[in-house]
Amino acid sequence: MTNPKFNDIGQYRDVESINYYNILKEAGKDEKEIIEILQAKSRDNSRTPMQWENTEHAGFTKGTPWITVPDDVKNINAEHALMDQDSIFHHYQKLIFLRKKHDIIAYGDYQEILGDHEALFAYVRSHEDEKLLVINNFYANEASFEMPKDIDLSGYKSELLLSNYIDSKEIAGDFILRPYESVVYLLKKDE
Repeated sequence: MTNPKFNDIGQYRDVESINYYNILKEAGKDEKEIIEILQAKSRDNSRTPMQWENTEHAGFTKGTPWITVPDDVKNINAEHALMDQDSIFHHYQKLIFLRKKHDIIAYGDYQEILGDHEALFAYVRSHEDEKLLVINNFYANEASFEMPKDIDLSGYKSELLLSNYIDSKEIAGDFILRPYESVVYLLKKDE
């Protein structure tokens, strides 16, 4: 679910948001600017009815919900997520499966490898004769990944375990991550 992006103070129910609106209004802030602040920060963003399906009130109730259902219910709802194999729901199912299948995810030692990188968060987990390399690009721009010199992956065979792009490549030294790309590689000792 996404924030509802209410565009009128009358749609808000959170007392704190309404009080903040009044304080900013009395201070002379522009109505549009106040609403933009509430759209980003109101607690009501997480209090809208669960969007189960693309029906009236999102299948949450046959009555009138206490707060308006977001407009994006047509595209973002649980029923749609279950049908879309690339949805967040199915991505999390894959993560749960991997955690059960690979001990390294639960028991491996953790080592952050790009602590000062402006766009990427990456780490290596190590357990027995395996390594897990996880690289995440948290931004809307491409980002360059360069393997740190102190990480030696020679003698390891790599397997792409998970990605949020369908065409991610096997690791081959340095590479470019696309916007919001996240990849997980399992590295096993060559036998």
